[in-house]
Amino acid sequence: MDWRYNTIWFDQLEQDKVVIWNYKEKKKLPLSLDQEEYAILWYYKKKEVALEGIPPSDKLLYLGLHSANVQDLGGLQRFPGLKRLELHHCTKLEKDHGLLHPGNTIEYLHIDQSKKLQSIEEIAQLPHLKGLRLNDCGALESIAFLKGLPNLIDFRFVNTTVLDGDLTPIIDHPSLRSVGFFNKRHYNTTVQKMDAILASKYQDDNKDFAYKGEFSTFRYK
Repeated sequence: MDWRYNTIWFDQLEQDKVVIWNYKEKKKLPLSLDQEEYAILWYYKKKEVALEGIPPSDKLLYLGLHSANVQDLGGLQRFPGLKRLELHHCTKLEKDHGLLHPGNTIEYLHIDQSKKLQSIEEIAQLPHLKGLRLNDCGALESIAFLKGLPNLIDFRFVNTTVLDGDLTPIIDHPSLRSVGFFNKRHYNTTVQKMDAILASKYQDDNKDFAYKGEFSTFRYK
């Protein structure tokens, strides 16, 4: 399964196109991304506080960072073909600076457990974004920024609080058809009501997107 699926089964991909690199184990070895399309990097903790320490690649489609020390995403333009970016347990991430650059092609962005992240100014302008997950991140003032993401299909903000409690931008969005969040008292609708609204809204339009629950497999076409 490729980068377009919710869950990527890396063992089903051509292994010469996948690199899994642990910086703790390979401290003195240089990383090469000459032919790889998928890169999973563990414990990237260089002196650079952004991505400049990762070798450039025009072939990379997927980049997953786990427990990296990045504070922003400067240097992302060095991967001009990147379609999917995931950051897990990158607890020092504070800004989304670096996401928005000429030629940006990112369609799926997943940021998980970055509580210091407050800035989403560039996320709100990603022209091709179809999937967005901001789970366990810093609080969002509102989700009015969704109107700037006209191609968005899936949005999740589990354990991330929307301070104004207004979730109507999800309902009003022209293409958003699946969401994930936890109920909160100040939200103006519940998970159950939202699921029913979206199911009714798109019941006759399932050609481009199939979704059956939080842990199911779906694909962006």
